[in-house]
Amino acid sequence: MPSSTKALSLAAFTVATLSVGIAAAEQPRQRATIAFVEKPWAMAVDITGYKVHMDGMKPDGRRYFFATDAATSMSLSVTLEAVSGQATDQGCRSHMEHIAQASAGNIGQGVMQYEIRHLFVIEYLIPEPQGQRSGQLHLFACTGRDNVYADIHISKIGAKPGDEPLLRAMLDRVHVVAAATAGSLDHFRAGSVPYLQGKYAEAIPHYEQALTLEQSNPTLDRLLWRLLIDNLGTAYQVTGKFLQAHSTFEYGLSQDPANPMFHYHLARIYAGMNERGKAMQSLLNAFRNKQYRSAGDVMPDPRQDISFSRFMLDPVFRTWADSLMQPAI
Repeated sequence: MPSSTKALSLAAFTVATLSVGIAAAEQPRQRATIAFVEKPWAMAVDITGYKVHMDGMKPDGRRYFFATDAATSMSLSVTLEAVSGQATDQGCRSHMEHIAQASAGNIGQGVMQYEIRHLFVIEYLIPEPQGQRSGQLHLFACTGRDNVYADIHISKIGAKPGDEPLLRAMLDRVHVVAAATAGSLDHFRAGSVPYLQGKYAEAIPHYEQALTLEQSNPTLDRLLWRLLIDNLGTAYQVTGKFLQAHSTFEYGLSQDPANPMFHYHLARIYAGMNERGKAMQSLLNAFRNKQYRSAGDVMPDPRQDISFSRFMLDPVFRTWADSLMQPAI
């Protein structure tokens, strides 16, 4: 099972926090694409002048993108949410009406609703306290395609009446386009959502595809590649596919022979096969190389690991396991 430390790290990545600054007007036009890996279409956004803060999958399965433009004090978010049935115009209207009603309760009059380019839109200004006319200007837009709703939110801090065209112009930079071929990072993100929910069987196909793509064209950095091997092997192991789990961690060690967590996972697999000698050797390899673990990884205590419970009744194994936990190892 994944450790709580690793799960937190993976959750932090799943909604990936990036440091992509796009500020200079002289730079070429920059575009972001937001898509579900299994869909043939994507939301494309011209983000020239914006800095991307989040671009990934939320733990609940929604695709999320967030960026800001410091020069204009504007922010943009795009959320894709899959539903069980067909996304409809009425579904978008209901969503916008709900936002409008909630907003009207806070600001009274001034909520505008309209349609533009098949998008259902609401706009409103939240005034600053003390009667200031400037405030937070918000624009929400919704559209549906297949079984997915796209929710677009554009806002501006320090806005005044008359700034509405700035937000509408940003809305004009959002389009539906054909999706590019999904890469290993896309499949890794898609697999990580069910993995974090404990739906390991659902995670496996995406992780398998990510690994296949990595083997032919490596693009993931070292940390993400390690997470891919670790998560795929763990998903196999939890779902009872021990041969596939063994092969996955053996492959990982062929590329990263000092990785202590891969050795530790192999020890668990050997324990499940009642191969005590191989389990002990893999544990020894894990603790001998523990200084090479990824930041945030904590070496498990085999004495507290249910995988080795059958061996802990053996005084020789228990004494040997005690020795592994000594500082000198």
